[in-house]
Amino acid sequence: MKGSSLIVGLVCLAVAAVWIARRDGAPGAALVTDPSLQVVADRWRDAYNAGDADRVAALYAEGGQYLSAHVHARGRDAIRAYFQRGIDAGGHVDRITVLESRTDGTLAYAVGTYEANNAGERVDGRIVLVLERCDQDWCIAAHEVVVRDQP
Repeated sequence: MKGSSLIVGLVCLAVAAVWIARRDGAPGAALVTDPSLQVVADRWRDAYNAGDADRVAALYAEGGQYLSAHVHARGRDAIRAYFQRGIDAGGHVDRITVLESRTDGTLAYAVGTYEANNAGERVDGRIVLVLERCDQDWCIAAHEVVVRDQP
């Protein structure tokens, strides 16, 4: 199993364990689908495509993390710097699709797919987002990306 796939698996297991514990310990705290998580993904895409790394970073929790096969950026400053490099290289995200999302109202996860142009190369892959409530909105606590092996 590749390193990034292992991380995705561990994140998913950790999120599932937290929700199982919460569900079992709090009657009525059922997980529900939350369509607003697609809105977060759309805001992320729009900010990135507008070349606004500050707005991208603002979508993350203060100690949020972005993980991929080649980077682990922790905190808004590191996340901003990482995405600024992608923006400067001409990156563009065509689509982010949330395939499944669940929330208990304070924590959430979303899994999905994306298609992008990374420095002239077409790529697609999978995403996992773990989100937490920040005021009245969702903030990304952890964001994992796995680029699919391209043909």
